[in-house]
Amino acid sequence: MWAALLLLAGMQDPLTTAEKLIAGTRYKQALELLAKQPASVGRHLLESKAYDALNDPAQAVARAEAALAIDARSEAAHLQLGQIFLSRNTPQAAADVFTEALALHPQSMMLRLGRGLAWKDLQRYEAAETDLRQCLAGAPALGVAFDALATVYLQARRFEDLRALADGFRARNAKDYRGPYFAAAALDGAKVEENRIEPLLAESIALNPNFAASHALLGKRRLNAGRAAEAIGELELALKLRPDYSPAAFHLAQAYQKAGRQADAARAFERMRAIQKKEQEPKPSLEYHRGK
Repeated sequence: MWAALLLLAGMQDPLTTAEKLIAGTRYKQALELLAKQPASVGRHLLESKAYDALNDPAQAVARAEAALAIDARSEAAHLQLGQIFLSRNTPQAAADVFTEALALHPQSMMLRLGRGLAWKDLQRYEAAETDLRQCLAGAPALGVAFDALATVYLQARRFEDLRALADGFRARNAKDYRGPYFAAAALDGAKVEENRIEPLLAESIALNPNFAASHALLGKRRLNAGRAAEAIGELELALKLRPDYSPAAFHLAQAYQKAGRQADAARAFERMRAIQKKEQEPKPSLEYHRGK
């Protein structure tokens, strides 16, 4: 198969062949092929993607910066470099890269989205809101931007803003499960129109049965309504879908307790403490010394 691909590489653009190898998760073969090509922005970007997929961020960063050394204006190289930092818990470096790139490409929605996500991770919520709202103004169906901005509002307890955002998103994106979930979360946080919350969560679950947060919020609502037995199933499912989701673990422990299942409650509380302990551990991040 590898011999056939090498033959194919001789018949078409080697970068195209390397891109296909990367798409097929054959990263080492792609790197072997790329190593034989002359230096170019395209070669270095593909190398960066392959190293990123192989979980070698140092090489991924080096190749993205090699692309920028050839073309300092390259939007694609800035996007690649920024997303490496963003995906590896280094949001300040990501914000710096995206800010630099936006000075060159102020109309780029993807660069603005990347910076908005970095601001969110840095808890610079006002800056995140500005970038993410601008993205949604240009692309109202952009689910990543909606999810990030809705999360900003939820974490900042801006429930009225969250409700307005979610209602607008639902009107334009009726098949996206996140709209009804965040609409329900807004009503739950504001403690208004509570009769609408379970139908909204049922709508979200129907659109995506594998979204843990909807099951967890539905379980919490049933628990608070004195329906512990009904809550347990939803909360167990939420933890099956997302084993590290501490709100689900906490409410499941409470539900077991109220249902008289003390041994299960003790195990659930222990699980919750283990999840919370892991959440408090420092997350691995990258060192960034651009230009040094």
